[in-house]
Amino acid sequence: MNKKFLAILLMGAMLLPMAGCAKAPVAKDPMDLTGSETKTATVSELSAAYFTNMPDHSYKIDNKEFVKKVVDGEAMTVLDIRTAEDYAKGHIKGAVNLPWGPAIAENLSKIPTDKPIYIYCYTGQTAGQAVMTMNVAGIEARSVHFGWNLGISKVDGFEAVTVTEAATLSGTGKEINAAVQTAVTDYYAGLGKITDAKFKNYKISEDDLKALVDAKDSSIYILSVRKAEDYLKGHIEGANNIPFGKGMEASFATLPKDKKIVVYCYSGQTSGQTTAALRLMGYDAVSLNAGMGIAGNAPAGWMNKGFPVVSEVSTKAEALYTAMPDHRYIINQVDFVAKVAAKEAMTVLDIRTAEDYAKGHVTGSVNVPWGPAIAENLSKIPTDKPVYIYCYTGQTAGQAVTTMNLAGIDAKSVNLGWNFGISKAEGAAAVTSMDAATLTGTGSKISEAIQSAVTAYYEGLGKIEDPRFKNYNITEDDLKALVDAKDTSIHILSIRKAEDFAIAHIEGATNIPIGKEMVASFKTLPKDKKIVFY
Repeated sequence: MNKKFLAILLMGAMLLPMAGCAKAPVAKDPMDLTGSETKTATVSELSAAYFTNMPDHSYKIDNKEFVKKVVDGEAMTVLDIRTAEDYAKGHIKGAVNLPWGPAIAENLSKIPTDKPIYIYCYTGQTAGQAVMTMNVAGIEARSVHFGWNLGISKVDGFEAVTVTEAATLSGTGKEINAAVQTAVTDYYAGLGKITDAKFKNYKISEDDLKALVDAKDSSIYILSVRKAEDYLKGHIEGANNIPFGKGMEASFATLPKDKKIVVYCYSGQTSGQTTAALRLMGYDAVSLNAGMGIAGNAPAGWMNKGFPVVSEVSTKAEALYTAMPDHRYIINQVDFVAKVAAKEAMTVLDIRTAEDYAKGHVTGSVNVPWGPAIAENLSKIPTDKPVYIYCYTGQTAGQAVTTMNLAGIDAKSVNLGWNFGISKAEGAAAVTSMDAATLTGTGSKISEAIQSAVTAYYEGLGKIEDPRFKNYNITEDDLKALVDAKDTSIHILSIRKAEDFAIAHIEGATNIPIGKEMVASFKTLPKDKKIVFY
């Protein structure tokens, strides 16, 4: 808990009486900002306390649970902050219309606090902002998950509690401290002072943010408030992470006050709360419309629109190319056999089937058959000596080497594998054995994101329904059939040298020569087609 706020709570709850027989003063509301002998919280401190004291419900209520409460006739105050026009077309029975904007601040002291308060907008995003400003004012409010459009209107039976008759606020309101009232009034008045249409409603669209990201605009700072594990799996390029929840306010001091902070979450609701808090604390913050995007708010949302994300996985995968060594993660089969014959310290992985491994393999090699076994043994592979991998022809070993280097394991594949490389090299018979070996040595800790990605990669082999693409490969005959049929579901990519591509290439193919610069061209590749590399 924030130490300053803890002190405020303690002083508010237990003020010591004056000496003599003077009456003990009444305990002070910690949300009260009026001047007195007791130190009181500032609007900024109260905004921080919003997170310090965050309840388990995170200031939200499930849309189905909310509709059920209305159907059951529970006592509550419901605020519809959509436009007056949309409110008039139909709203929750008993809901009062306080259109998003100054009307919320103007009615702050009139909102009854003797019963639960629920707020809904269109999708939950502006309601998240409203809920935060109200809680700072001492009004315990919660937003309805996904608002009217994506939440309430999707609940079975909502029609029975939808009316067109207007309602007004009734009940006992709360005296709002002058400093808080001023801050909230300024917050909503600020909506009308926004000169850049991109940031209307303290929000930014997915398209506008993408344009800023593509332009590498240095005037913005992108903040993801999603869970750390989800941030690692994928985030908007350049984004930083402060997971939403209790204690997140402790990291706000790391945020810049000279940039516009673009906050995003999963669907826009918790980013709305965060945006309101940051603005009340003096930051220039806006939230990303619909957040990263989830199934419930498609097609809105960054990922739902097909916009790119980066991750620990993608960043390291790109680095494999941008920092590609001269050997390109491959060792010549003759050199490899010579190293084995010289008994150099190394770890050798044979990723052929167990049956073929048993018939004969490189002396000391360990059998880790192509597939999930590679992911399962990732952390057991010794990293204190070179790692070499071979398969039948070098092709699946090439995939294995990439996944291992992604995990920080310095591995190379043996050129042309067992069938066309090792078994053809002079002296191969002398380094061939049928004695099984096991992994020995010190492995390494693999990050959760990397392990998850590599596991998914190999598990994906078992999910391939079309036999033409078994092992993430395609035969020459199958590709020719697709080319002859002018199949538009594929994109053919040659990674041969430009001069060789110019001499001849498969019909319809494009060219990105393998090398350090190739990763820059990956963004030109389609994500809605099967890409065939050769």
